Amino acid sequence: MIAGVYMEFNRMKEPFAAPKGKEIDLRKLFMTIRKKLWLIVVITGLLTGLGIVYNSQSEPDVFASSSRVIIAANNDLMPTVRALVREPVVLEQVIEELGLNASAGQLRSQIRVDSVEGSLITVVTVMDTHPERAADIANSVVNVYKEVASETLGISSIRLLTSAEPVPVPINVKTNTIVYVAFIAGLILSISLVFLLESLDDSIQTEQDIEGALGLNMLGQVSKIRRRHTSSPSRKHKPVLIRSETIGS
Repeated sequence: MIAGVYMEFNRMKEPFAAPKGKEIDLRKLFMTIRKKLWLIVVITGLLTGLGIVYNSQSEPDVFASSSRVIIAANNDLMPTVRALVREPVVLEQVIEELGLNASAGQLRSQIRVDSVEGSLITVVTVMDTHPERAADIANSVVNVYKEVASETLGISSIRLLTSAEPVPVPINVKTNTIVYVAFIAGLILSISLVFLLESLDDSIQTEQDIEGALGLNMLGQVSKIRRRHTSSPSRKHKPVLIRSETIGS
């Protein structure tokens, strides 16, 4: 009775047994990559070449210059005061003062306003293709901004801390990062494509494929016969003479 219950319990446990994991054949993976190595080289080389072409495009150097001011205003009014720096009422006066060949929208895209760690200090940064012009614009923006803020918001507690100076070092120094990214992306994409094509290929290639398709165990295989191992049909064999002897009389 106990043995029967134990056998029935084991029979009930069998459907819930965890399936055995499929082992990874490293040799098969290596052979797959080796067989499609040309595809990996072509795709990786193509993307790397596109990255080199894109990286070799000439771009004008961009220089940045910054002015630092301190604004004595309460926290509720501070966002409005800082946003006033990039408004057309300020930028149009700067364009007229310096005689710039740009619109207020274009000049707005060249200006960035940042606060220093949430303090009252504000940094006005101007980016331009000429370092001297970037410094002139930054200083002019601060001067006009102080007048407009006093007239429109009644804030006259804006004080200049540091004037902008020309910085001859460009901020858009060209690097080879895009080339490295293109190479890695091409390598990953090509290897993924190789394994995708391999998974879609249902042709019989290995002994395991034959055993899985037929459900039979393979007993042996015939090696590939090379031409030098076969005898030439035109080759003549010398006749062999067999001498016969009579034993006894």
